[in-house]
Amino acid sequence: MRSLCLTLLLLVSAACAQRTPSTENWPAPTEHFLDADAEAKNKKERKAWYAERHWADADTDWRQLERNNREFQRTKRNQLSQMMVAGNSRWTEIGSRNQAGRMHVAQHSPDGTELYAGSSKGGVWRGSLNGTNWTNIGDNIGGGAHWMAVVPGATPSDPNIVMRATDGGEIHRTIDDGASWTTPAGLPSVSQVRRVFTSADGSNTVFIVVRYWQSGYKYGLYRSTNGAANFIKVKGMNTFAGDAWMPRNGAGDIYLVNQNGTHRSSDLGDTWQVVGTIPAGATQAELTASEAGAPRLYGVFTIAGDKRLHRSDNEGTTWSFTHTVTDYWGTLNASIVDEDLVAYGGVEVWRSTNGGDNFSHVNGWGEYYGNPAGKLHADIPGLDVVPGGPNGEIWYISTDGGLFRSTNGLFAVENLSLDGLRVSQYYTTLTSKDNSDEIVAGAQDQGWQWADQPAAGPGTIVDFEQLISGDYGHAVATNKTHAYVYSVYPGFILIHKGLNGPNIYTTDFPANENYPWLPALAEDPTDRRNFFFCASRLYHYVKGSGNFWTYSQWGNHSFEISNNEHLTGLAWSPLDSDRGYAITNVGRLWYTNDRGLTWTQSANNGPSPHYFYGTAIEASPIDLDTVWVGGSGYSGPAVYRSTDGGATFQAYGQGLPPTLIYSLAASPDTTGTIYAGGENAAYRRRTTDTVWQDITENDAPVNIYWSAEAVADLGVIRFGTYGRGIWDYQTDAQACAYEAYGVGMGGANTLSLDTESLTILGTSHTYVTSGAPATSLGFLVVSPSSNSSAFLGGTLLVGSAGSKLFAFGTDAGGVGSKSLTIPDDASLAGIELFFQTILFDPLQASDWAFSNGLSGRICE
Repeated sequence: MRSLCLTLLLLVSAACAQRTPSTENWPAPTEHFLDADAEAKNKKERKAWYAERHWADADTDWRQLERNNREFQRTKRNQLSQMMVAGNSRWTEIGSRNQAGRMHVAQHSPDGTELYAGSSKGGVWRGSLNGTNWTNIGDNIGGGAHWMAVVPGATPSDPNIVMRATDGGEIHRTIDDGASWTTPAGLPSVSQVRRVFTSADGSNTVFIVVRYWQSGYKYGLYRSTNGAANFIKVKGMNTFAGDAWMPRNGAGDIYLVNQNGTHRSSDLGDTWQVVGTIPAGATQAELTASEAGAPRLYGVFTIAGDKRLHRSDNEGTTWSFTHTVTDYWGTLNASIVDEDLVAYGGVEVWRSTNGGDNFSHVNGWGEYYGNPAGKLHADIPGLDVVPGGPNGEIWYISTDGGLFRSTNGLFAVENLSLDGLRVSQYYTTLTSKDNSDEIVAGAQDQGWQWADQPAAGPGTIVDFEQLISGDYGHAVATNKTHAYVYSVYPGFILIHKGLNGPNIYTTDFPANENYPWLPALAEDPTDRRNFFFCASRLYHYVKGSGNFWTYSQWGNHSFEISNNEHLTGLAWSPLDSDRGYAITNVGRLWYTNDRGLTWTQSANNGPSPHYFYGTAIEASPIDLDTVWVGGSGYSGPAVYRSTDGGATFQAYGQGLPPTLIYSLAASPDTTGTIYAGGENAAYRRRTTDTVWQDITENDAPVNIYWSAEAVADLGVIRFGTYGRGIWDYQTDAQACAYEAYGVGMGGANTLSLDTESLTILGTSHTYVTSGAPATSLGFLVVSPSSNSSAFLGGTLLVGSAGSKLFAFGTDAGGVGSKSLTIPDDASLAGIELFFQTILFDPLQASDWAFSNGLSGRICE
């Protein structure tokens, strides 16, 4: 990889003087196609880096913990969707409007008038067939949508029913356009989804091929006849990773391959007939077919590690080998109208017009950058073919750069992602301190991006320009100006120079060093032309004559205390440029008082150097001695804090789920509030809080909040998400809205506390409680502090010190309200109040039920 990156560096450097390099000089996407070994190596490195960041002990399954976190978000948001307070949003989506990330699947609505699309991490989308009017209906469900079924609602006036599934086995359906999602009944504990398809015979029967655990991994085909509400198993596959297919343009038989051969069902899976064998030695298969061949079947069979395409012209009775596929990611489909047209996808789409005997690519990955409207982006997770269009079928191609379609059998394609399919996957953002309308952002596969236009208000989304291709992270700049911005690609450092009409330059990593896939950078707090590079040692880059940078080791300190240990974060205090803090991939913490020339290790009463991979570090802008660090919190706290200049650290993760903290940002005001971005939500902790609070409610997406920065001019924390673009959260000093917290706690917390009031002085505020027994009596508790402690079978969410109780009761429907007037007294502005209701409920073990909490900062 190093030699590859040096070659790319020379190519890119030749174009440095231009604002936008020519396409032949752009670095390849990380999962690029040079040869099979290089592709496998680079993909493996990125996946290894991602897994390493989620460090946990051997008995902890962090993927299952994050799956549990997404399930908690789903139930929480289902409840919030019924609450008035959810309308008081502090969140604003910023963009990008015109740049898209990885898509997986596309399906037409049952009446053929709308297009539904599923993304890698950015939920489910509904839009017009021409790729406009995109609306997200999947922000309340995490994990993306890699497979999808769309069937009519229960009545003609009801929304369509949408079922989404992830490759990892998370399966949910919505009957209300994504306001809430529920889990279908009848499925086993699914660990992988291999196929979802829907009958075209008018019955709208949904089928799904899954892997599940039953004394070992097994595979099977399941069927639903009631809009994906319930499933039953109709065919087993034992340990064979098989597949199934049925016609897309009308009634027809289901075809299925498993270890026993090719099977056919003419009654939607009730009965099966063996029609033939499969190629000898096959352990896995992906199946498709062309209806034009009545049907002609195609299958990619895994045999002795090879992916071998076979064709059957007799409905699976026999199979003939046609082609060994190499650039293949399990993406396979065939034409409805042309039995000879079959295609598969990997880094590029490969198309055959002679029944699979020969293939050629639709376009090279680099051609996209010269014509993003009419050439496919690299990396192909999905190919879907549906009836329609002028030639009887439409191909939808899901790429790492959005969704494309073809109406002429892949001879030409058009990009459906240029107008509002907002699924960008960002590693980093940096907003100019000199001009808050100017943003740079590093994306996965969509390169280094730049925007210099303001959002025109709520509901408007900013366009971004891609200046150079690739994957970029860790954007830093002295004093957050855009005179010089530094970022990393896996192999070189990018320098973005200039506010207006920026130029792009590059320089190399230090030689013979140890660093992760995307190494961390830090600005030089004393000279915007220079910066620091984090490895097993700290390196200082200095700008020389022209546009060239040279590096040297900064000080003599080595951070490689253990094998392969290296820095993963470095932050300078904004109050003293000599004070700095650093963290490594094994959780070792350091501090310096001479701008990094010498370092002292923090005392070991902070995080243990086990199972804490440091991913984020933030020095307080108002207190020289306060710093926070975040990282993997699966086998211990996810956040630690020091208040003595890094000498010692204490656990500061109370209230967070077991998760990875990707980012930290201190509030741009003087409140001392700290914000964190996690795997599925964003969080806030004020100086008076004893626990972190989830601030996403159901207004911001369930997503990875990979980066966070404070934008002081706007009074917001700007989050870069990995799948839903950039989002701003209005800070306490700016917001006048109540927020719900502690939703979905379970236990005796069965009540819902809600309000549509704003936190404004001199007005009456009404708090509504529902879900209680009829004519029950209890209290609205108002406190100056929050809490999160077990109490009488539930969770007490308000502090007892200084709290006041206001009696109220519920009506025959179990609903009650209490109104309080906030005096028109300016001295009360800025006070934070917390609310919770407690009502008598004989159905609870303690005879008391509790609500969620509400919090609000009083505004003038």
